[in-house]
Amino acid sequence: MLVMVTLVMIGLYIMNVMVSMLVNDPLRLTAFTVLFFIHLMLYWMILNFIQSEQRTLGYLLAQGMLAFVIVLISGNVYLAIGLFSAVSGTAVGMLGRNRLAFAGVVLYIFLATGSVLLLSDFGTFRDLLPVLLGAVAFSAFFAYLFHRQAEASDRAQGLLQNLEDAHKQLAEYALEVENLTLTTERQRMARELHDTLAQGLAGLILQLEAADSHLGSGHSQRAQAIVQQAMVRARTTLADARSAIDDLRTSQSSIDINTAIREETKRFTAITNIDCKLELHAPRGIPAQIAEVARRAISEGLLNIAKHAQASQVSVGLVCESQLMQIEISDNGVGFNPGDAISRSGHYGLLGMRERARILGGVLSIESALAQGTTLRLTLPLRPADD
Repeated sequence: MLVMVTLVMIGLYIMNVMVSMLVNDPLRLTAFTVLFFIHLMLYWMILNFIQSEQRTLGYLLAQGMLAFVIVLISGNVYLAIGLFSAVSGTAVGMLGRNRLAFAGVVLYIFLATGSVLLLSDFGTFRDLLPVLLGAVAFSAFFAYLFHRQAEASDRAQGLLQNLEDAHKQLAEYALEVENLTLTTERQRMARELHDTLAQGLAGLILQLEAADSHLGSGHSQRAQAIVQQAMVRARTTLADARSAIDDLRTSQSSIDINTAIREETKRFTAITNIDCKLELHAPRGIPAQIAEVARRAISEGLLNIAKHAQASQVSVGLVCESQLMQIEISDNGVGFNPGDAISRSGHYGLLGMRERARILGGVLSIESALAQGTTLRLTLPLRPADD
């Protein structure tokens, strides 16, 4: 807009010099030129004066008085139309539709009227007044539209910047979610590998060691029975591993939790010759996800007892009441420090159990001390956490 005003002002200056008698009076021409270009320079400095109301009022008054003096020096009443139309449009264009812009336009109409009356008679003023008011109104309206367009452009630029910022933030969130997803998937794969391959192979090792011991003692029938159980366990482990590889926990077939736990305790007794007291109160229809976690928790608990506890008495209990499943595995073995066992590298069974419990909204607690045995308690809601 300032460029357009500058072009208009330069045109007014050239036209006025060409048609007026200023060229015959060097002093008036010099004064006219200096004041005219000071007036023009103030257009380009307007942003420095609209920061406060007092400075804005001072700017509007200074521009009006300069235009008034320039018209009087030129002696051209028609110049008043051009100059005061320009300053009126600039006031509205820069200030928008507010009381300061309105005050500036009123001031400029008053000064333009005064300059015309001083340079001509009333008849000329009457003829020029409609043209003056029309030119001021047109300039002010055009400047207002330009101001609105500039505001709309600024808003659009602001919205575009906000959109770019939001897009950048979404990209950062997406990367964060991807990293969290990868971490979660790695943890899930670690649990699956432990609960299938690692747990199954550890059980097979215990069974083979027991069979070897019976063979060494001449108990071939007992050894053969354990080997047959080991074969069944190997097939089960292979099936679990293939299922985990095909689709890590995305679909689970329903299992009979009571039968699965009885088989786990039967294998435990066969391997260790430790009698396992079993108490089961599990209703039918337990969600497969809950039942699978319960089975794996009991299997892990019994495997840990067989490997580390040196126990002579073991009990396993499973009770369902008040929409909760409560599992308790106890032994009278040597005990251990639960914190050290969970944090120790290479021992992920208890850590995996705790993660599975947390994912399902459950709680795992371990009570143990050296030479005082161990009690593992797992509480799970009977409704999966994602339901």
